[in-house]
Amino acid sequence: MTIAISSTVSGIGMVGVASTTTGGWFSVAEVHSNGLITSDLHSRNPVGRLAESVPSLETGDISVLSDGRMQVVYHLRKGITWHDGAPFTAQDLVFSYHFNTDPGIPIIPQESHGLLTGAEARDDHTLVLYFREPYLRANQLGLRPFWPQPEHLLRPAYERYLATRNVDDIVNHAYWTSDYVHLGPFRLTSFDPAGTLTFQAYDGYFLGTPKLETVQVRVFTDLNTLYTNLLAGTVDLVPETVMEPELGFQLMDQWAQSGEGTVYVKKSAQRFLSPQMRPEAQTEPTIISDIRVRAALYHALDREALSEGLQAGHRELAAWELLWPGESLHDATKDAFRRYAYDPERAKAILRDAGWTLGSDGMLRHESDGRPFRTSISGTAGRIEREVSAYADYWRRIGLDAEPRAIPAAQVRNAEYRALFPSWEASASGGGDAILSRLEGPAASAENRWTGNRGGYDDPRAQALVDAYRTSVSDDAQFQTMKAISDFVVAELPLLVLFSTAEHIAVRTGVKAFDDHMGGDSAARPYGTYTRNAHLWEVS
Repeated sequence: MTIAISSTVSGIGMVGVASTTTGGWFSVAEVHSNGLITSDLHSRNPVGRLAESVPSLETGDISVLSDGRMQVVYHLRKGITWHDGAPFTAQDLVFSYHFNTDPGIPIIPQESHGLLTGAEARDDHTLVLYFREPYLRANQLGLRPFWPQPEHLLRPAYERYLATRNVDDIVNHAYWTSDYVHLGPFRLTSFDPAGTLTFQAYDGYFLGTPKLETVQVRVFTDLNTLYTNLLAGTVDLVPETVMEPELGFQLMDQWAQSGEGTVYVKKSAQRFLSPQMRPEAQTEPTIISDIRVRAALYHALDREALSEGLQAGHRELAAWELLWPGESLHDATKDAFRRYAYDPERAKAILRDAGWTLGSDGMLRHESDGRPFRTSISGTAGRIEREVSAYADYWRRIGLDAEPRAIPAAQVRNAEYRALFPSWEASASGGGDAILSRLEGPAASAENRWTGNRGGYDDPRAQALVDAYRTSVSDDAQFQTMKAISDFVVAELPLLVLFSTAEHIAVRTGVKAFDDHMGGDSAARPYGTYTRNAHLWEVS
């Protein structure tokens, strides 16, 4: 079976790689790796994977200690082995806790990392995790929030790092590329970061030997080439975040007529624009310093028309809130962004108040020094021609010198390059509350090897609100904290939410895969990707 992705692969796992899920690489994570929890077959209900079951209050596996900490007990399945045959035990997960939460290691930060305070192995198959306070997802630690690390392979490098504090021994370890070993149904056998990665069925997989012998993951940096291969039948699966919506709808129509495959449409990521918040990298300083400027640029974007034009007529996907309808806390954010409805004249008036006036050439210039309003919008290949260009066109209509800026395919997973975009970035969050990660610190920097908040946003007020939400337990507390977060975003505009993405996952006829898509979701979710049941895939 051949799976197509659209970005190069700098490494496997969470160390030293960019946090973006764009391109589909993180979507295939459960082909080769497994976490404690995943999602059920046909629903988003969490179920045990490495764990026997989901910890709960009813079973006594979750408790709040007298000092306010939360204790969660995970009972592990027996008989699990790493791809090299070494036994997997709770001691591996204790090591993983120390490794994943070490501030000196450039691992993609997760909300769970900042809340975990300890881990212990009661025996080989019982893991106890401690959180500094109640945490709403303490019993739902999927692969990304708590990535298991093999102690027997990484302990020597980790001990050298502890002795020298030279993290290069870890970052440059071959484990993250050609020597990767994990707990999923398929084991890595060849690694070509810009070509093809090959995975062979692991006959020791604890849920049974996979039905396929080989899974290949092919990198297509050109989406037209990917589309040609889909029509030619040389690609079997395309996960979410790979195809642009327009291309997905085009393939959907093509295959509906030919019968050569099926395309599932999923409402997934929120599309948004985020400003560069580092003064030294930002082209126009008032974007950072003046909320009025960000508000004016928001008024200048017709979200409904953008959604309609970019998603095959689906105007209804325009976003008016942080959480879309159907999410459990949608009502806490409902219609919050209506105050920034499309109104170009209002946008111009606000900019005049902020010191920006139209010159005789129709371009905005600042009254203080006459400088033109220059800005750019960065986007990945495939998005730049339509999506990013459309945003820039709206801003040019009110007098900005707005330039679409393509992120080269070779730089998509370069964390430093991605963090230093000059003005704005067109990006997407995963489903649910994943967009909150764009409000959290720390800012990505050379000191943390560019693994923090990509746009440089780091506001303690936002962090306090998100922390309050993450630690809320009751339904009412979650609602109230989410509303406070929504109110903050409306007032400060650290990002401009535009529309919900219609994402497509494609399956060639003759392939049994993704028929469980109702239980899967974006790679940014805390558990349960579309590849979680790869051991059951078949090709006829």
